[in-house]
Amino acid sequence: MKHLIHEVSFGDEIKNQNIPGSFNTLQGKDKSTSGESDTHEYVMKVVPTIYEPLGRGKMISYQYTYAYRTYDTSHVYGRVPAIWFRYDLSPITVRYHEKRQPLYSFLTTICAIIGGAFTVAGIIDSSLFTASELFRKHEMGKLT
Repeated sequence: MKHLIHEVSFGDEIKNQNIPGSFNTLQGKDKSTSGESDTHEYVMKVVPTIYEPLGRGKMISYQYTYAYRTYDTSHVYGRVPAIWFRYDLSPITVRYHEKRQPLYSFLTTICAIIGGAFTVAGIIDSSLFTASELFRKHEMGKLT
């Protein structure tokens, strides 16, 4: 049985491309080259997903993965070709929650960068000073 799947999705449509996941993995699946007596079976594992964008209400959608199997029914009497969609709902829910980085975290990061720069500059200054003192002592002949 030949077929083309345009879309299989569950729940709200989430358009944020930054969210990892498979919300419509069967989109565009083309089986137009299969035989007329083939039966197709799609077994989907569906996971509920809650997406809470910043400043808006939550959206409930479902991600899924699928396994595909096809078999020929021409040799079995009384069997007609079919397309089966079987699904299994997961008891675990995935939750994506957008949040901004707090101001104190940003300030702490800036202070850490500045403190690290001063530390590295201090180490370089101390190394150069020690090297110059050793060189000066060597020139004077007081290096033992």
